Amino acid sequence: MTSAPTSHPALHLSRRAVLATGAATLAAPMLLRAQSPAKVIRIGSPDLGTAGKPSPGGSVFAIVQANKWLEEEFAKDGIKVEWNFFRGAGPAVHEALSAKQLDIVSLGDLAAVIGRARGLPTRFVAATGRGSNSYLATAPGASIKTVADLKGKKVTVLKGTAYQRTFDNLLASAGLTEKDVKLINMDWPTSKSAVVSGQIDATFGGSDLFLLKEQGVSIALSTKGRGPAYTINSGILATEEFTTQQPQLVQRFVRQVVRAAHWASQETHREAIVKLYAENSGNPELAFREELAGDVLGTRYSPLIDDGFVAGYEGVLSDGLKLGLLRQGFDVKAWFEPGFVQQAVKDLKLEKQWRETDATGKARGAA
Repeated sequence: MTSAPTSHPALHLSRRAVLATGAATLAAPMLLRAQSPAKVIRIGSPDLGTAGKPSPGGSVFAIVQANKWLEEEFAKDGIKVEWNFFRGAGPAVHEALSAKQLDIVSLGDLAAVIGRARGLPTRFVAATGRGSNSYLATAPGASIKTVADLKGKKVTVLKGTAYQRTFDNLLASAGLTEKDVKLINMDWPTSKSAVVSGQIDATFGGSDLFLLKEQGVSIALSTKGRGPAYTINSGILATEEFTTQQPQLVQRFVRQVVRAAHWASQETHREAIVKLYAENSGNPELAFREELAGDVLGTRYSPLIDDGFVAGYEGVLSDGLKLGLLRQGFDVKAWFEPGFVQQAVKDLKLEKQWRETDATGKARGAA
């Protein structure tokens, strides 16, 4: 990998100011600081694929990857798009950012918050998914039916990922903490092998765990329907310097993300989405069909950085501090940069596609 940019003290505009002035106003000072276009855009993402198919999993970003829309967008300028997938998920992505090896990354909410709280110089430029759920897969013959049954059991969770927060909140719902279980920090592929072989009692993660049902593993618990404290949001972060020095490239990048969000938001594409996710990741269609069941696609895939989305990340920060997953906080609202999505929505004439949500997560103007 080539070296990535160092931090830059720019773009410390408040979210309120950005919303008030609009994307066009924001773009002017950024263009003044812009340098000649980069020759490569280095992208990082947790690897949520299987069977030798690296993938961002089931999100808008997977649609962008599968269709090669970024490669198509930047090829005309001779700009290479470099994808990097990390088996170690969020923590590994953080290491690559710290080593200045990435420009733009896709992360779940807790991982993104942990990185920013630890001082990684990033800007949050687009939402890629809202309300994803988590699942507990239990080894063949394991007698785990409720959260309380996890007490004293060997359970794996990949720490530093969004699943750790939802798992800890799930434990808390039964009066338990991580200390009440034999918690093991283990990556997803290894966890799957361990639960199938019975080396552990259970593993907690995403819908890709449905892949294991054919091997005698049960999906004993789900966070579905439990509320925002148990769901996961995700989005795109760009390093501060890349955002400052290459704003045109970030804008074009976000435009492709919004393009994918528009496609994914169409209810007529539901089955096509499931098939694309499965083909791109190597995970079964059942996993994505179960995950999306009952969801309004236009809500789940809204790319807008609105009050509801920001409030969700404030909740993640609050939970992280309360659960001891974070040592210090930061100004969440100032971290977000909604101008890129606003401009992309305008460019693509999608102003009526999505409704902004208020701080409670309710669509503005809804009864």
